[in-house]
Amino acid sequence: MKRNLRQAAIFIYFLSVTIILCSLYISYFNQDWQWLSRSGCLIVILGIYLTSSQIIENSRRLSQRYRGAHRDGNFYRDWASDKHEKILHHARSHEEGTWIMGKCGFNLLILGTFIWGFGDLISLMF
Repeated sequence: MKRNLRQAAIFIYFLSVTIILCSLYISYFNQDWQWLSRSGCLIVILGIYLTSSQIIENSRRLSQRYRGAHRDGNFYRDWASDKHEKILHHARSHEEGTWIMGKCGFNLLILGTFIWGFGDLISLMF
């Protein structure tokens, strides 16, 4: 598992350097250095993806738990007293809500960064 993560990180570093070099090339020949600035946006998105891997992994696990629980039919059935069952349900709901909010925040960070870097190009499309 660590080897795959290390390879993914190396690939993202390589991709970042490629993005910078391509944007430098475009900026130099067009004499428009905004392209270099835009490459920063893409690199930030890659960095957000790397640093938010915990959110992505926990969202995947939560999704698997839902699929497995509905298949087994025991998701809402805890073998505990009513008091403990309410506590477990509240804790589970809080955990799910936390990861859902984290995943939404992750997506908004990427979308906002992309609009920040490339939003002014929309006017060129119309």
